[in-house]
Amino acid sequence: MERATPAERLTQRDLVIQLPAVIFLSIMHALALACIPYLYFYGADSPEIAYHVVGYFLGGFGITALYHRAWTHNAVQYARSVEYILAVCSTFCIQMPARQWISTHIKHHAHTDSEDDPHNIEEGFWWAHYEWIILAPLPKIELPPRLENHPVIAWQERWYWPLSFTVNIAIPIAIGLACGAPWWGGLLLSGLRLTITSHMVYAVNSVCHVWGKRPWTHEVTARDVWWFPFTLGEQYHNYHHAFPRDYRHGVGKFDFDPTKWLIAGLAKVGLARNLFAMPERRIAETRKMMSEGTTEKVPVPAE
Repeated sequence: MERATPAERLTQRDLVIQLPAVIFLSIMHALALACIPYLYFYGADSPEIAYHVVGYFLGGFGITALYHRAWTHNAVQYARSVEYILAVCSTFCIQMPARQWISTHIKHHAHTDSEDDPHNIEEGFWWAHYEWIILAPLPKIELPPRLENHPVIAWQERWYWPLSFTVNIAIPIAIGLACGAPWWGGLLLSGLRLTITSHMVYAVNSVCHVWGKRPWTHEVTARDVWWFPFTLGEQYHNYHHAFPRDYRHGVGKFDFDPTKWLIAGLAKVGLARNLFAMPERRIAETRKMMSEGTTEKVPVPAE
């Protein structure tokens, strides 16, 4: 039996146009495009540039260090104050409240490369990159018991959109006005940052399932893409799928994984605890088995 093409798989789905997502992404990209001539004619002052560069990293760490490694995979536990701070930081990205993000990502790991994978790469690069956001039915939100009554997750969901408005619209406009720029300039710069950030996040589901190497497991399409450092360490995606509980994604001596360094730094000052790292023996066994071409799976502790 011939394998269905990505286009054929999509026609078999019950596609639903998610109008709010379409409108949001359209506005975001329109602002980003309009920002290009704006920068040519008006430029941007150093406070504006600093705010958006710092915002890129703060938003990224809110997703990678909190949503992903701490809450989804239980790889680390933070002091409550750190959770609140990172929960606010995550709104720089507008990747939806944590409950929805965590639930979707757990489904991705449970059903990677299958029809139940929300952003299944087998249905095409662009489906995995962004089409699933605007065309797939909204999946039921399901959280592990340890997160069901989490106070920071509940607080963030309640305040998510006011916080997002503040960090992505109100503050950028205020900074722009303080620098003598037109009020709408700050809005355009935010649109550009959000567009760049969003595509970096989306690329983990697309780029990191198409290009790169699979040194840790061949059971899934996830790949390590060392040349894509913009995801703050998430580019070591094959290792992550092999050992999802490890707080490190880049375990090599020279692997660029800023999220790992952030977590380790917080642990050193007592703001993070219970860091889970896959034992070196297990990593060495997996590396040896992969080099020998065996497919036996190394047991991974439950989350």
